[in-house]
Amino acid sequence: MRVRTFGRYELLDSIGHGATGEVFRALDTATDQTVAVKVLEKELSEDPEFAQQFSREMQLAADLHDPHLVPINNYGEISGRLFLDTQLVEGRTLGGLIRNEGGRLSPTRAVTIIEQLAATLDNAHRAGLIHRNVKPSNIRVAAGDYVYLTDFGIPYSAAGTSTTSSAHDAGAYTAPESFSGATDSRADVYSLACVLYKCLTGQQPYTGEGIEQQRAAHLTAPPPRPSASVPAASPTFNAVIAAGMAKNPNARYQTASQLAVAARSALDNRFSPPPSPPPAAPQPESDVAPPTVERQPRRPAPPVRKGRKVAIVGGTAFGIAALIGMVVLVFTTTARDRHVTSSTETTSEATTTSATTTARAPVAPQAGGQLPPFVPSAAVGANCQYPETTDAASKPVPAPRTGKVPTRPARVGLTMVTNQGTVGLRLANNESPCTVNSFVSLAQHKFFDDTDCHRLTTAASLSVLQCGDPTGAGTGGPGYTSADEYPADQYPPDDPALKVPVVYPRGTLAMANSGPNTDGSQFFMVYRDSLLPPTYTVFGKVDATGLATLNKIAADGVEGGGQDGPPATTVTITSVRLD
Repeated sequence: MRVRTFGRYELLDSIGHGATGEVFRALDTATDQTVAVKVLEKELSEDPEFAQQFSREMQLAADLHDPHLVPINNYGEISGRLFLDTQLVEGRTLGGLIRNEGGRLSPTRAVTIIEQLAATLDNAHRAGLIHRNVKPSNIRVAAGDYVYLTDFGIPYSAAGTSTTSSAHDAGAYTAPESFSGATDSRADVYSLACVLYKCLTGQQPYTGEGIEQQRAAHLTAPPPRPSASVPAASPTFNAVIAAGMAKNPNARYQTASQLAVAARSALDNRFSPPPSPPPAAPQPESDVAPPTVERQPRRPAPPVRKGRKVAIVGGTAFGIAALIGMVVLVFTTTARDRHVTSSTETTSEATTTSATTTARAPVAPQAGGQLPPFVPSAAVGANCQYPETTDAASKPVPAPRTGKVPTRPARVGLTMVTNQGTVGLRLANNESPCTVNSFVSLAQHKFFDDTDCHRLTTAASLSVLQCGDPTGAGTGGPGYTSADEYPADQYPPDDPALKVPVVYPRGTLAMANSGPNTDGSQFFMVYRDSLLPPTYTVFGKVDATGLATLNKIAADGVEGGGQDGPPATTVTITSVRLD
């Protein structure tokens, strides 16, 4: 086997060639790891405007930390060629899976894949990143139909595909407005609808070879009807595809999750039309209460009467301030924070954006059912306080350090080991530093060790596992509370929108509370998109391994049946440790 040397990489063999470059299975000699390296086309690498956009969007993509995005290890330029180094993911492309499964997927299987992609796209859109090239060859399907979306962060032009070896699908999944370069996140929604059509029928939305024929079809031809190719397909999918592929972006589903919800409804022959104008997110099911916790009143306030429950159980937080001198070097030397800057393979630590020093008044986010984008301010992490409650701690534990806490590193990794499997946590220290400061402190003092996750909710509108109470009854806490952070701090005080449910995406790690600024130690992990008011502090994400563990726990259901109660399978946290 002929091995090519590319900087510090040994390119072992080619595993794909797409619109923007060639992908190699490679050995990273600096880490002795086998990775996937994409070397971009020479003409793109030599385009200064493209290179600048590549660098900007790769940084955004590297910061996403979404369980359905292939982790980015490194990116930059070597010998005049832009490149991207990612984790090597086993599995097939979605197109290959469809071919191997007899030419199309069952509607249920197709919807399951679309739901995973939708959650990831919405996550990226909230961060200001548009994929622009959602298509089967950029989707990899691993064991258990676990999906990864690739090529995120690589600038893409619809017109540019005709010069590459992927011309067989050039423009086949491209939104009409993308051909003129005027795109926003709804272009990805259109492409996702095209992918759904491909899954259901095994065909591209429009026939025709080459970019010009595809362009003409996407601009002028009516959306295809799945039932015309597959008579057994539910006619409701015709309406879903028509709405997802509407020529006018304003007439489409406005988010990928709206499309996914409509596809799920179509399995039961129910049509969920796109909102016009976008409405507030729907209310959660009234028959399932959010996870609850006994409220812990603060001193010196008088005790709050028993029985008042937390809307979603308590906040797990993190003690960065107490650790900063000891662990900051560990946090700042991970491979994904490095950025190759020259052909001599010089690396430098990527700069993490910290909170701006200019205070900004919160601005009400746009309606549409999604968590708002995070906008930093001088108040973030400036004065963390943890008032004592009248109820003693369920386990002896000191309060975290108070005052100003660092917001860097932006992300902090922890591993939670349970008897059901490992759960990797990636904490958002730049967005919710006071919560992270408390959670780290609790983890350091082994507050979570040998405790049971006491509540599992499996309703369609709320799908979470709740943990963090040493009593196992949902009433315990650390003896102190902490204030709300993201997303509540993105809204003006008393904004009515704080009472309107939004989507907490699959993989979200958040705190429960019994009202404003009452986060404690109980936390919940979202294993399926859930609807809640934006008053529950989000302080991190669950990694792919953790989501697999959560899926296993959820599959066993609730003790005694039903949608809410103790997990049928005991879930014991044995340890929570910093990576």
